[in-house]
Amino acid sequence: MRFYRIIAILLFVGANVSAYAQDIKSKPDTPTSLDPVQVSASIVSTEDPTVKTLIFNVAILEGYHIYAYVSPQDPYIQSKLKLELPEGVTNLGELQTPTPTAYPGKGELYVYTGNIQFKQPLKIAEDYNNLTAIKCGLFYQTCNANICLPPIQKDVLLTLKN
Repeated sequence: MRFYRIIAILLFVGANVSAYAQDIKSKPDTPTSLDPVQVSASIVSTEDPTVKTLIFNVAILEGYHIYAYVSPQDPYIQSKLKLELPEGVTNLGELQTPTPTAYPGKGELYVYTGNIQFKQPLKIAEDYNNLTAIKCGLFYQTCNANICLPPIQKDVLLTLKN
């Protein structure tokens, strides 16, 4: 139990620190017991030069989960993908989210486990500034059967290129 308290304290201290990466690889690092959630992102071109897809990958350590939907009665923190889009770049349609799993015995509580992926199509103005940065991040709380860690946000900084 002391081990989990130490981990929770270490993660709480680092909770306000964001992880940044430039043109990060599309596959996240392997999660560990010290950092059970890893993220990565990429931007994929389509046939239409004015449309691109932002892909945000999340790898969650086996035995851990993050929250997809939390009812108002539950004390957990629901995960949220956050995007900061520059001028000339807008969302094109809805965010495509992975299929959550109902948490056993908890009615309206849904979680994500394993490797998941969020996708957001983007509309790019023809006159946008080349090499524009897009900041995307995941705000989440991760738990296992014994402990919930403090909420944290992990960010990725991507460069949008022609």
